[in-house]
Amino acid sequence: MNDAPLTGIRVADLSRVFAMPYAGAYLADMGAEVIKIDTHHSQFVDTTRTLNGPYPDNEPGDLFWERGGTFQTLNRGKRSLTLDLRAPEALGVLKDLLRVSDIFLENFTPRVLARFGLDYASVKQVRPDLIMVSNTGYGHNGPYSNFGAMATALEPTHGTGAFTGYLEPDARDPNVHGSLVPGTVPNKIANSYTDFLASWSAQLAILACLLYRARTGRGAWIDLAMYQVGASFMGEGLLDYAFNGRRTRRIGNRHESFSPHGCYPCRGDDEWVVLAVRNDSEWQAFCQALERPELARDPRFADPVTRHQNQDALDEMIRTWTSDLDQYQVMEELQSRGIPSGPVLNARGLLADPHLRARGLFESVEHSPETKLGRQEYLSRGWNLSDSDVHIRGEAPRLGEANDYVLGDVLGLNPAEIEDLRTKGVIGERLLGGGTPSTVPLARQEELGWIVRQEPDYQRD
Repeated sequence: MNDAPLTGIRVADLSRVFAMPYAGAYLADMGAEVIKIDTHHSQFVDTTRTLNGPYPDNEPGDLFWERGGTFQTLNRGKRSLTLDLRAPEALGVLKDLLRVSDIFLENFTPRVLARFGLDYASVKQVRPDLIMVSNTGYGHNGPYSNFGAMATALEPTHGTGAFTGYLEPDARDPNVHGSLVPGTVPNKIANSYTDFLASWSAQLAILACLLYRARTGRGAWIDLAMYQVGASFMGEGLLDYAFNGRRTRRIGNRHESFSPHGCYPCRGDDEWVVLAVRNDSEWQAFCQALERPELARDPRFADPVTRHQNQDALDEMIRTWTSDLDQYQVMEELQSRGIPSGPVLNARGLLADPHLRARGLFESVEHSPETKLGRQEYLSRGWNLSDSDVHIRGEAPRLGEANDYVLGDVLGLNPAEIEDLRTKGVIGERLLGGGTPSTVPLARQEELGWIVRQEPDYQRD
């Protein structure tokens, strides 16, 4: 890993579930040694090990805590040290590990780490130049600081729901859309998008702190509030209200000024395409693509303002055209004329997309035989580095697989001391307590609307 950017950097990852584990996975991709502080007690284990799936063929299997796709994605390339932090010996081990680590990731509410003596003021005494990331819902100060949070519940608080949703109807005519009127029910983004924002923000802050430490020799504490990160990407709507006292309406796939701008059905089952016409020259080209040159002379669509006012009528014409074409046909026809357009890809479409394949977005990982996962592909990163060894280093760690390595090779305990910790239950390599998670048959998931459909004949290759 001599060419990997973070070779020689060690990360102690005490985080759970999504945002910070995913940040740790990126650090591992870049060559850092990331040691996940796991536990072998089911009531305290990272829930992505036991609850999230998805499992191959919808079967958790005997070693279900090693087989979940979500856990594998968020923890690829890491090592696993199991510690029962209720035991004083475990806290001693963890502090010893921090003493020889560069980065410490955690995502507990402020009172939890303080209770364990693992808050920044305490760990700074252990290693003064440590870079610590504390990812909480609301930060470590302010009136909400001790509130628990999840990305799903955070989205409404930082304003996302006020901007996402379908077109709001005109109060005078419910068939006319897009006017500035009170909205209906706010919507959330499909997945917990704030987790991704927090993960990417943490990665940026960590790399900045590594540069800072290289220049000054000093560590840093990254107090990352997901609530704050979420609000930070709502800039346009916040500015509009601050400057104009105007509430931005929910407009679905429409745009404030471009028209046409939207999502349209294509030939096939649940196939769609998006497009955007930004100016009059693109509008002229768009009419040619539709083989409707007369639309360019239609007074309803003569200029951007009138087109914007008559989008409902225009959308009907566009839907008629796109419905007879494959989504890639629409994209290629419009792109060839300089008009932004792209297919709305589902999971199968993404996995088969030739451009993503050419860019190497999906990376193959061979798993340990005991997991029975075989070779699987995982989503990598949205960027590539030239002349640098950045890739997924391997599967997510099996529970406690690095216990002997971390305790012996890194921390210098002798075999008898390690075995004593194992005998006392401070460390372990098999999940204790709990049972195999239940799964709902895929056909039933389809009936319930949890999935759109299943495709048992799908072949990855």
